[in-house]
Parts: sequence; C-alpha cells; structure tokens
Amino acid sequence: MVLALALPLAACASGATPGAMTVPLSPDTIIAEGSGLRQAIATGTLGGGQETNPMWTSQVSNEAFATALRQSLGTHAMLAIQGGRFRLDATLGTLRQPLMGASLEVTSTVAYRLTAVASGAVVFERTIEAAYTAPFSAAFAAVERLRLANEGSVRENIRQFLAALVAEEARNPQAFRAGTPIS
Repeated sequence: MVLALALPLAACASGATPGAMTVPLSPDTIIAEGSGLRQAIATGTLGGGQETNPMWTSQVSNEAFATALRQSLGTHAMLAIQGGRFRLDATLGTLRQPLMGASLEVTSTVAYRLTAVASGAVVFERTIEAAYTAPFSAAFAAVERLRLANEGSVRENIRQFLAALVAEEARNPQAFRAGTPIS
C-alpha cells in the first residue's frame, strides 16, 4: 500500500508537447477563401515559456509554445509560406498552476500583437486568459494531469486568439487587407 501511495510522487514531470497544444479547425476559427489572413502571418518574437524541471512541475517551453502557435496558424491557412504581410508577436505571460488537487485547473495568459509589416501599424492586439481543467480521470499521476492541464490551457488560449482574429477580420476586413491600424 505504501508503494501505491508513493508511486505518483516518484513520477518525473515532463514538459508540454506542441502537438497537444495545436488548435484543430472549428467553425469559429476558419477563415474565408478570400481572407486577408490567408498565408499572410509570419511569426516574430514568440516566447515567455519556461523549461520543465523533471523534479518539479510541468511547464511550457518557449520552443513548444512557438511550435504550437505556428502549427495552429498553419492548420488554419494563416501561416505565411514566405515573407508575410503581418508579423505576429506573442508572449506567454503567466501559467497559473495549482499546487495540488484531484482535478487540476491551469490558466494561461498570452499577449498577442499582429503588426502590418509594410506600415508597422498594429492591426490586432489583445491579451487572452484561458483556463483548462484536467480531471482526475485524465491521469492517475498528478504530474501527468498538470501537463495535460498546461497543454489544454495553452491550446484554448491559442483557439481564443484565432477566433478573436477571425471575428475581428469579419468586423473590419479592410484593416486586414490594407494593414491599417486598429482604432
């Protein structure tokens, strides 16, 4: 019995994986065929993550965050193949994690800025906070549930960003065609 109780404590923490944070297509994140965002976004500075210490808690590294964001843009046909009319900068500001619990909720905060390359005008800027809960049934080990909650929170954050970007283009398509600044 003591061994069964100690087993979850012996598990090593692993970092979030990009594939688990990549956003699949959904009705609120799909762009129109003639969208000004289609293959128009190059990535600039993507960061704010932390490396995971296997003896402590799961984190989201800069590389995993940047890869998940690029893969999500690619999945949604927004990632520029070459060049790009817009530059996306994103910073993972905080990753609020619980110390313990059966169901673990993580909240991520990411600041996004989309800038028109030609004019330098900011066409979209928003800080998004998104939470995700990994229930006890998702994994027996708490370190595994925390990694799942990290991945879910960042995936939901990127999803909300993409949905907000699509909605903003629908509201003001001219800004995304001409790269005019936000008002």
